[in-house]
Amino acid sequence: MRYGSAALCLSSLVVAASATAAEVDARPFDKLTLSGSMSTFKDTDDEGGGGSLGYLHYFTPDFLAGVGVDHTYVEQAKLTYGSARAAWGRGGPASRFTVVGEYYNGEGDDNGRKFDYEVAVLGISQALTSKLSIQLEEREIDIDTTNGNLPKLGVTYVWSPRFVTNVAYAKSVSGNLGTELTSARLDYFGKHVNFLLGGSTGTANPAVLVLQPGVVLPASQSKEGFVGIGKTFKRAEITLLGDYLDVSGSEKYTVTLSFTAYLGSRGQ
Repeated sequence: MRYGSAALCLSSLVVAASATAAEVDARPFDKLTLSGSMSTFKDTDDEGGGGSLGYLHYFTPDFLAGVGVDHTYVEQAKLTYGSARAAWGRGGPASRFTVVGEYYNGEGDDNGRKFDYEVAVLGISQALTSKLSIQLEEREIDIDTTNGNLPKLGVTYVWSPRFVTNVAYAKSVSGNLGTELTSARLDYFGKHVNFLLGGSTGTANPAVLVLQPGVVLPASQSKEGFVGIGKTFKRAEITLLGDYLDVSGSEKYTVTLSFTAYLGSRGQ
């Protein structure tokens, strides 16, 4: 049984953590996000999907925190987990320092066999100039029989208020993750629509990228690509994301639709 988008801990989430840091500098709106996804595997009959609900509260322009819940499945396998995250920032645009923390905990069921899911993230971001910043992240992963630590180093450059790029390198240093990934992401914030494009390549444990609970496999070649389009409104935003993941010849396609509502008087 191949298990779909259980949370792409080593690929999409490699750049997801830095998004929390960026939100500290964004407009201070409380956000309620609802998303749904559907996945299919090439050359098999397996299909999956999932949904998530998240809430992010801006206590001050420098501090935010939120919680969420996520459920995903592929055929008879399923996973449900809760999450909490927070970010605190300090300083002006040219010297901004941000600390990010995330925690994911839940339980899965692989056709009647229970397994645990736990991921903890601690990251820092430091602006070197008003355009250039670096990110250092430590990710501790414990998913069934797969575990280890995955540090990551990233660099973000703001070419203009509309065009941002990020590159990152992650390599596991313990456990059985056997992971070494290079990733890149490009974001364009247009006047009418937003675009994002990115991907990763390297080696990773298939039990984490395409979760196979209870199975420890050697590190395999992995590549991922994703593309998305979004639209921002006065009190909301909507994003459609397509993701392709290939781990040792196992190919998965996922489409995710997300809707975010801006809440409170600060969203006026």
